[in-house]
Amino acid sequence: MNEKNHLFKGYESGAVDYLIKPIEPLVLRSKVRVFCELYAQRMEIEYRKVNLEGMVRERTGELSALAENLGQECKVRQATEAALKESELRLRQLNEDLEGRVEQRTLELRRAMDQIVESEKLASLGGIVAGVAHELNTPIGNIVMMASALGDRLAELSKTVVEGTLTKSLLFASVDECINASAILVRSAQRAGELIDSFKKVAVDQTSQRRRVFDLRETVSDILHTLGTAMRHAQVRVDLRIPPGIEMDAYPGDLEQIFSNLIMNSIRHGFGAGGGHIMIDARQLQQQVEIIYQDDGAGIAPELHRKVFEPFYTTKLGQGGSGLGMFIVHNLAHGVLKGDIKLDSACGKGVTFTLTVPAVTP
Repeated sequence: MNEKNHLFKGYESGAVDYLIKPIEPLVLRSKVRVFCELYAQRMEIEYRKVNLEGMVRERTGELSALAENLGQECKVRQATEAALKESELRLRQLNEDLEGRVEQRTLELRRAMDQIVESEKLASLGGIVAGVAHELNTPIGNIVMMASALGDRLAELSKTVVEGTLTKSLLFASVDECINASAILVRSAQRAGELIDSFKKVAVDQTSQRRRVFDLRETVSDILHTLGTAMRHAQVRVDLRIPPGIEMDAYPGDLEQIFSNLIMNSIRHGFGAGGGHIMIDARQLQQQVEIIYQDDGAGIAPELHRKVFEPFYTTKLGQGGSGLGMFIVHNLAHGVLKGDIKLDSACGKGVTFTLTVPAVTP
């Protein structure tokens, strides 16, 4: 093996510091430089190792602390979740209890409201009774007066017959007076009968809640008759434009209650001392009937429209207004007649209520 082969063999064996003689300065400098670089690299590696170990220890400490904190947080979270579940259970129980109380209170309130509404209906019916009684005074008074006058005349005629002083002219005059008195009696009795019939229809319809087929114009006319006294005292004129022949299969008592409340609302809130005018019209719209009620009273400001049908809302609190009249109208229109009622009004321009209901109540 020659010298060059020995040299490479030494390098392959790891003898990087292997030198041959004679020593070559260039080779020596090269090896010294390599060893210096290796030493520097080893020192840098050692430095990095120390730094890395320090960083690992630091990160390990941080991770240990984090793991400990995480464990504590897990415990806190578990405790929080347990408390939350307990709170949710209690809240659910409270909600169920509250729902039960609300349902009970709502039922009690509905019963109380129904009683108030029924009382209002009876009060309205009582007003109708008073009006009819006042209306009956005139025909009954005429009947009593004519019957008394007729009795007196017949007594005088009987006396002349007994005394023999009866003359033909006296007989004819007495007969004429009796015929006239009889005609007045018949007309007064018929008027009283009409009033009683109207009241009976209204009273039976409003108290029995019975359903029947009826003519709309006749039913509205009946309620106008029963409210005649109140309308005359308030100087209210009613223009009934409903055409005959509009038949409905519904609850006339509730419809009469609606018109009674609308009319009394106009009298109490719409008209002043000078009275006013009411127009009632209707038309058939296929399976529905549209009824229009108008007055030329004070009107209602647009911002108050949404309050009109609310219970206990009244501008006459303490002056005889209960605040339930229009609430009853709304409930009857929607709940019983299965229809809808809309208000159109402005201050100083009267009111228009449009009631749309099925011709045959479902």
